[in-house]
Amino acid sequence: MKRRLIVVAVTTSVLAAGCGSSGSEPPAVETVSRYSVPDNVGFNYRWSADPGIDLHSGQATVVRAYVESYYLSINSNSLSAAYPGFAEAVPQRKRADFDHPVDPIERRYVGTQFQHLMWMTKTERGWFATICTGDYSVMEVGQDEKFYNIGSKYVNAETVELIAPNDTSATSARSYGPERAPTINVFDGWTLAEHVKGARDQNAYAECDSRMPDGRDVRPQKANLPHDTPYPTLAPYPGWPRYDES
Repeated sequence: MKRRLIVVAVTTSVLAAGCGSSGSEPPAVETVSRYSVPDNVGFNYRWSADPGIDLHSGQATVVRAYVESYYLSINSNSLSAAYPGFAEAVPQRKRADFDHPVDPIERRYVGTQFQHLMWMTKTERGWFATICTGDYSVMEVGQDEKFYNIGSKYVNAETVELIAPNDTSATSARSYGPERAPTINVFDGWTLAEHVKGARDQNAYAECDSRMPDGRDVRPQKANLPHDTPYPTLAPYPGWPRYDES
């Protein structure tokens, strides 16, 4: 898994004590790693939300960051594929899905993953969210360079419960932009309480199915069969800002 590196040159001038002369040491080069989406992940996330839910709010931003990080870790078989701060936000006992991968082979993916924030409820310790996940539009690039569905035409409903920090004022007010991923820690002290991959409320599945941009009859349906062309890789929405320009 490749990472982009920013190279920072640091020059230190040293004054020779007691001799009145000065000299400078050669520049020391320090490499600083900046997060970027793993090279094998070529799909983007497109979010929508039910009326009354602000995708740019602090709590919705953390839900987005968690869900996107979770699937990046799953598809890359590595915790390090997740966004900055994800490892600290997820307790060790809740990392079984990606800390011990069953299939360590690095696979390539393209397309678009649709996420819909359907319900959000404030709790005594944070927020409880019901999320619709449409991965029918994410495809794996096979060894034959054809494209294979990783999901099905059916949309999943899952729930995420997050514990808010004591002080939520530090959460960035701006959480959208043209980038595929954040380069800073947007979790800001939020932690995961529970992630249920199959929602317990059975009504959520039918509701989620209606929230997708593609009707069930037009979703890619060739399970385990090749497509000659992939589902389009749409621009991320709402995406993430360029934090160095904020």
